[in-house]
Amino acid sequence: MLHILKYYFILLFFIISNNSFCNNFDMEVYMHVTDQRTIKFPDGNQYVQLEGSANWKDSLGDYGIINCLATITTIESKESAVLHAFCEAKNQKNDKFWLELNRTSDMEVGIGVATYVFGEGKYKKYKGIKCPYAVNYFEDRMFYKQKCKL
Repeated sequence: MLHILKYYFILLFFIISNNSFCNNFDMEVYMHVTDQRTIKFPDGNQYVQLEGSANWKDSLGDYGIINCLATITTIESKESAVLHAFCEAKNQKNDKFWLELNRTSDMEVGIGVATYVFGEGKYKKYKGIKCPYAVNYFEDRMFYKQKCKL
């Protein structure tokens, strides 16, 4: 029942987001976790380092590749996790942008904030933009969607 409520909350989040943003910039990422290292603590918590590579597409017609490095610390014996990540991406025209991702939520599914920390070419104007995102994991894959107000 708790997982159903989490998925309902994420769905509701995106419905509200769609109606409240006039100029949306949406991005979808389909990531493969390529490396994972874990330290397990006696209390059941973990410190995890992840590396991932992905394809992405956005609502403006761009697409490209993105590489991310993340740390995840579980708290309260895996009931919740704190994620902090940085990603480097480029589009089909080799314009680059860098993201910082932060969230505190369930380990497998959650909502966080992505911040554009740097940008080149068309992405220079995105610097400082904060975008809500939702993520869901399945085995060694991650499905990510963000919505930004331009």
